[in-house]
Amino acid sequence: MTMRRFHLAPLAILCSLSPLGYAAEKPSTESADKSIERIKVIGTNPHRYQTSSGNSLFGQELDYLEMPRVIDVLPEQLLLDQKVTELEDALRNVPGVSLSDGFGGSNNDYLIRGFRRNTIYRDGLRIASDFRVNTSNLESIRVIKGPASITYGQVEPGGLVDVITKKPLDERRLYTEVRAGSWDNYMFQGDFSTPIGDKAAVRANVSLQDSGYFRDNFDIKRNVVSLTGRYDLSSDTRLTASYEYRDEFRTFDRGTMTAPTANGREIVNRLLDIPLSRRFGDEAEEIDTRFEFVTVGLNHMFANGWQIDLLAAWENAYSNDLQSRPAAAVITDASAPIVDGFITSPDFADHVKAFYEDGDRIFLARRTDGNREYQRHADYQQLRVTGDWQFAGMNHRLAFGADRRSYDDARYFIATPITQGTAATGALFDIANPIYDMLPTELSTEGAERIKAATDDYGFFANDYVELTEQLSVLFGGRWDFSDVDGDGPAKTVNEFSPQVALNYRVLDNLSAFVSYSEAFSPNTTFKLEPNGQSSDTELFPPENSKQYEVGAKGQFFEGKLNSSLALYKIEKENVLTQVDNEFQLVKGQQSQGVELNINGQPLPGWTVMAGYAYTDAEISSGENAGNRPRNVAEHTASLWTSYEFHEGTWQGVGAGIGAFYMGDRFGDDINSWSLGSYTTVDLSLWYTLPTVYDGNIRLQLSAKNLFDEEYYSASGGDLRVSIGSPRSLFASISATF
Repeated sequence: MTMRRFHLAPLAILCSLSPLGYAAEKPSTESADKSIERIKVIGTNPHRYQTSSGNSLFGQELDYLEMPRVIDVLPEQLLLDQKVTELEDALRNVPGVSLSDGFGGSNNDYLIRGFRRNTIYRDGLRIASDFRVNTSNLESIRVIKGPASITYGQVEPGGLVDVITKKPLDERRLYTEVRAGSWDNYMFQGDFSTPIGDKAAVRANVSLQDSGYFRDNFDIKRNVVSLTGRYDLSSDTRLTASYEYRDEFRTFDRGTMTAPTANGREIVNRLLDIPLSRRFGDEAEEIDTRFEFVTVGLNHMFANGWQIDLLAAWENAYSNDLQSRPAAAVITDASAPIVDGFITSPDFADHVKAFYEDGDRIFLARRTDGNREYQRHADYQQLRVTGDWQFAGMNHRLAFGADRRSYDDARYFIATPITQGTAATGALFDIANPIYDMLPTELSTEGAERIKAATDDYGFFANDYVELTEQLSVLFGGRWDFSDVDGDGPAKTVNEFSPQVALNYRVLDNLSAFVSYSEAFSPNTTFKLEPNGQSSDTELFPPENSKQYEVGAKGQFFEGKLNSSLALYKIEKENVLTQVDNEFQLVKGQQSQGVELNINGQPLPGWTVMAGYAYTDAEISSGENAGNRPRNVAEHTASLWTSYEFHEGTWQGVGAGIGAFYMGDRFGDDINSWSLGSYTTVDLSLWYTLPTVYDGNIRLQLSAKNLFDEEYYSASGGDLRVSIGSPRSLFASISATF
């Protein structure tokens, strides 16, 4: 038996899936005795950068040039190369995405095409819990641009994120990684998959993270176990199941704040030279969550090529959070009678100022509050039927189905009085000379009213992708959604029909053009709270309606290894629920239009590129802020990630990746009175892959995020809640695949 090294490209079809590299075997055509020639290839499998959109939007399999919409796919290998641990880090690669504040970091929060997300999807299911996404068990991330009610149900018109979890592989594989980084950031990942006979396979993922952060008194502890399996009942019928358990603790952090000046609001870190590491909350702040998700699915393929998919899922979540909520900024002159946050003289009011000037002091009035014993249960059912039908001399690719999501939750919301600098209410917080542990941390639920909510959502959809000619196809579809809301009062129901239609024209074998129209809806539900934080009643308003017009072109180059798209769109949203003078009203809402360019793939062996640019012109349509840009929406976003890995010669196994991510200026409020500023961060990764005697690979990697230590503010939750971007951080990892 001989061993030889070969160039990567001719062996692409022999690759086995692996995070680090691959090896292949093939019969030798040169040996007369038919001995097996073993071929060893060192490097990253190019298939792991594949960005096929699959059936995520339509329900029926369509290739990249057939799909008359834009879907950005972030593959697992990209997440590994960039050392992604949070969803926001991955979404930097998607043009047209800006970040929002995320409720103190407790959830993933972002805007797509100018519209803030309302949920996150998991394997096509609109999950009920609003917790952070576990990225260690992801096969890919799909970002669907524009309204997607047709298949997914209730969504914001800008688009949605669907995280696709790992499934069992057809071959045995073990992957492990140990990672260490700045601020005592430690992480372990294990991924084991194996077939069991000819009919079954299982896969297990484990992730353990214990991490600090650049913010003072900040901890993250996240433990995840994910199991999945499949069993072929017959050659046409497959049973699948999965289970994930996640236990996560992280410090609640509302970032920094702004203060009014004669020239408008300014972020206080710039005014007082406050370090970015300083938190304005207490050590006791936390968000502690437990999450379970179970799925059981059945797929059957009929003899005529049609297939049916049945899926059931159950979700259970439990959490407690405790937060120091900022209530107001108090600006005083330097001689104000305040000692350790307490007012010491009755003439204090004479020292209070409306605007900050050099030498002044800034205090923060706060309170302690939190959701206690928050429990949520949800169950899901999904039916999908797909197949081809020849009618009137044309091929129809049909997809239709139904889905249901039912969930209920219950919680206590407890709040303490706002501090006012007196012995009775508590000390004001001096942001320049902080004193911690001054707020109450025990939130008793005794005598409190339980806040309850229940919702039952279900819908029906049908899509027909008709191939009129070899070049021209048309997509017709529609979905009818129903939503029953039952808070503490009588049930309330809303229903809505959402159509879509699109044309796709194959200009050349590697070039297509499309035009589409689609609609989306989302229920308008508000749970009223009394001033003491207790619930009163649930109100259901007519639903939000939105529509999108889009035209674009797609191309595939380098023998289909490089995908590119250009799209122009306009989105209009109406019936937006807003609060004016403590009364809820429906207003016209918001519109957004823009252009997006995407390029991604592996055009040449070893070279990977993912690049994009978006111009987003978003505008509030009515009310006192009409004509303004919504907060956190950048007009210009751009990103470029490119990497190269040597697959032969002296440098074989050596690779490097570099990325630049640009976020344009964003307003911090809807009245456009102050801005967050623009920023560009640069990431760098270096790695070396070497073979092992057990036909596996070991990968050594060094990575730097925000290489040039750019100071930036990633999002605004309002004048008193400004998220701070992470400074330069370094990571080292060693991973192995067998």
